[in-house]
Amino acid sequence: MIRGFLSDVLAKWKRFRWQGLVKVWAVFMAIALVLLVESLGVHYGVTRFDITYLDRNKAIPAANAIAGEKATNLLVVDSSQEGVSDAEAMLDQILLDMKVPTTTVDVADENAEFPALTHYSTIVVAMPNLDRLGEHVLQIMQWAKKGGGVMFAMTPEKTGYLDVIGPQIGIESSAYEYVLTKGITPSKDFMLGGGQTYTFSDPFESSLSVALHDRAQVKAVSSNGRTPLIWSTFVNSGSAVVCNIGIYGKVLRGFYASAFSLLGSATAYPVINSAAFYLDDFPSPVPSGNGKYIKRDYNMSIAEFYSQVWWPDLVRLAERYGIRFTGVMIENYGDDTKDDPVRQTDGAQFEYYGGLLLRQNGEIGYHGYNHQPLVLPNTDYGKEYAYVQWPNRKAIVDSLNELIAFQKDVLPAATSSVYVPPSNILSQEGRKIIGEDVSQIRAIASTYMPSDSSLTYVQEFGVAADGVVEAPRIVSGGMVGDMYMRLAAVSELNMHYVSTHFMHPDDLLDEDRGAKEGWKKYYQGLENYLDWLESSAPSIRMRTGTECAAAIQRFSGLTVSMETSDDSWDLKLGNLTDQG
Repeated sequence: MIRGFLSDVLAKWKRFRWQGLVKVWAVFMAIALVLLVESLGVHYGVTRFDITYLDRNKAIPAANAIAGEKATNLLVVDSSQEGVSDAEAMLDQILLDMKVPTTTVDVADENAEFPALTHYSTIVVAMPNLDRLGEHVLQIMQWAKKGGGVMFAMTPEKTGYLDVIGPQIGIESSAYEYVLTKGITPSKDFMLGGGQTYTFSDPFESSLSVALHDRAQVKAVSSNGRTPLIWSTFVNSGSAVVCNIGIYGKVLRGFYASAFSLLGSATAYPVINSAAFYLDDFPSPVPSGNGKYIKRDYNMSIAEFYSQVWWPDLVRLAERYGIRFTGVMIENYGDDTKDDPVRQTDGAQFEYYGGLLLRQNGEIGYHGYNHQPLVLPNTDYGKEYAYVQWPNRKAIVDSLNELIAFQKDVLPAATSSVYVPPSNILSQEGRKIIGEDVSQIRAIASTYMPSDSSLTYVQEFGVAADGVVEAPRIVSGGMVGDMYMRLAAVSELNMHYVSTHFMHPDDLLDEDRGAKEGWKKYYQGLENYLDWLESSAPSIRMRTGTECAAAIQRFSGLTVSMETSDDSWDLKLGNLTDQG
């Protein structure tokens, strides 16, 4: 019966004169169905996180993690010498993040008692003029001969005591002159990203002119290959490491951490192991009209460029490198901070672009109800920014709650936790409000590197006292020709084994962010960075903002101690929750 029925229907269909119109109608219905599915957002689900947050009360700040542990390292400084305060501050943070319990002695303090060296397995000396140490220099070298590891972290001055210990620490001869150091080339087997040259942004005559004996193992040289910048040598049963870089900024921490790791047969320290990629102002209201350089290169409107070029190109990068983008949402670009927040009426573009991001298993975070940083009237922007202050605490909280509610309305499947401050500006009051009044925000991703502006919220990787995760971004944009950012990137691969990057959809509207060069060059610069990252750290985990923050929680609390024998390194991990 069924076969006969189907044959009858088929025969009638063949005699039907409007077959073509029906086929066209079917195609249009299929397209409409696809558009309907996209507009409803049913093609994406909840972001699948590979690692999630610890409870706030279980996340441990790094300083708390090593508090009370017996110091294994002695940091010797002379605060009266120029540059020592910068070096000491840098080393303090490096040793904290490496979870090396440290005692500091300042020889400029006449009341300070120089401790017994037998209590320590490593010593870091941070002063250029070693004569200030006097006989303690010789004591340190005698201690090193018996199995200790000493690191001279600052470019030394040519003095009597340097000449005395020079042969023991690898120096055959030295001059009184300092040489210009334009960049650094670490050896390939010494650091991740080694074998390449990384340029300094403000080079000066920072390195002592030295010649090393053949027993010294050179780990990094100047960009011209003539000056050794990091080397190690055996001192009987112990070891000595010398850093001859002469620059002590945040951008070089990974080089000093790598140098410290040469003290002893092995060094183990906790890292983050995450690469996160942020899209600021995405999703957000798409600018109407044309962009000068977008129109020049693509003859498209801004909206057409975003949907037909920019996002498809990012998807290709994501598929090629395993990236999972974290977009941070702006509800509107108004500057009204005094009235009650008004709900955005056009949710379609948020649903569309947010849906595309979630379909890629990416994440949506928070950027702001509008693009006004969270500051109160006591913050003075001066001529630096044209932003508007918020009148009081309640206005800030209401704006964040409106953003959270709006996001849940247009993207109900989104799970959000990370806040990115507009222009990386966040006042002390705004930061406190987040920790106390907006529990939905679990992490803040501002900027890692120092800024010329006093308004910038500069962070360290870690957990704050209020339980909020500090998860800064390191590099940004296409990085075309920006050697400072590449230097920062390689440094942080070796310091925290982390890469955090951000970009804006509207970079191509701003000449200062690469608009004039065009998207093709911008894209090539980003692709070049990703190629470098993949070759330098092929095992690094591609994470969303939440996953990176969760990894930072575990890194912050984790401690490592190691016992060495003839045939083993035995690690003892403290505060290990589930992974590290």
